[in-house]
Amino acid sequence: MLLALVLACSTPPAPTPVAAEAPAAPAAPAAPASNVALGEAFTATDIVPVDTLMASPAAWDGKEVVVEGVVKEVCQKKGCWHTIATADPAVNVMVKDKEYKIFLPKDAAGKKVHVKGTFAVAELPEAEARHYAEDAGRDPTTIVGAQKTFALDVAGVKFVEG
Repeated sequence: MLLALVLACSTPPAPTPVAAEAPAAPAAPAAPASNVALGEAFTATDIVPVDTLMASPAAWDGKEVVVEGVVKEVCQKKGCWHTIATADPAVNVMVKDKEYKIFLPKDAAGKKVHVKGTFAVAELPEAEARHYAEDAGRDPTTIVGAQKTFALDVAGVKFVEG
């Protein structure tokens, strides 16, 4: 009997199954210096200032473009999206990567960027708009109803002097 207790205590317990976790997004690095690029490499030959784009957004809808602007805010959870400021403080251009591969540093606000992507004018459902507000550290309850949005499906981002 004593032998059975000794053997029972020396046998390691069976491992407890653990639910698989989704892979963590890569940590966003600190805000880079100028000429640091993320995502697809590109040469910015025909750069469109963000306010030129916003002067006639319907004309750019569905087109690939390289936009120049200043990062207004960055997702504070992962850096997986950011906005570019426009002359109208109430209007921003949402920049995100549908492939979920480009992550900006969380402290990149205020940095000048060139962003290559496909521009779209769309309506963002209220739930999604609230999600983005929460990710940015804002009160999501201030979002009511669908929101008109201007967005870039980003292929590449380059930080530039300025």
